[in-house]
Amino acid sequence: MKTLQLVFKYTQSEYVKAERQYLILNKTIRKYDPILATLFLLFSISCIFLSSFSVFSIIILGIVLIATAIGSYLYFLMPVFKFKYTEKYHEEYIMVFSKDSIKWITPSIESELKWDIYSELWESNDFYYLIQVPRMYTLIPKRAFAAQKDKQTFEEIALSSLKSIKRIE
Repeated sequence: MKTLQLVFKYTQSEYVKAERQYLILNKTIRKYDPILATLFLLFSISCIFLSSFSVFSIIILGIVLIATAIGSYLYFLMPVFKFKYTEKYHEEYIMVFSKDSIKWITPSIESELKWDIYSELWESNDFYYLIQVPRMYTLIPKRAFAAQKDKQTFEEIALSSLKSIKRIE
């Protein structure tokens, strides 16, 4: 039976990059959201000046500013805070992949998971995302693979349990 062992530790920059990429890929944030926020902001400011500071125009401006703040927090700050304040992201991971399961070993946990908890495998240039449900995934940096042969072995093992690999960018 084929197995593959990976050993890695996340870096803050790669984790933040992966989290931001995932936010766009699963459409929590869309690529065109900054353009829409800018247009709505310009619209709401023009409404304020054209309507002599009506209550409606002030409410619209407030809504646009709150939505922009939330989007900015989700994209810029949350990934950094999530990495800094989640202890497990600072530990070394040992993952052993086999056809039947994935074994996790870190200084704080040791567990074995069946492949059926995952629904999809997404692949980007730098990462593999093992998707459980929306906003729950396991991140595997491609730098953890020693050789191209290891990536192929991983994909073969994953495809034996999952239906396909979704290539993304």
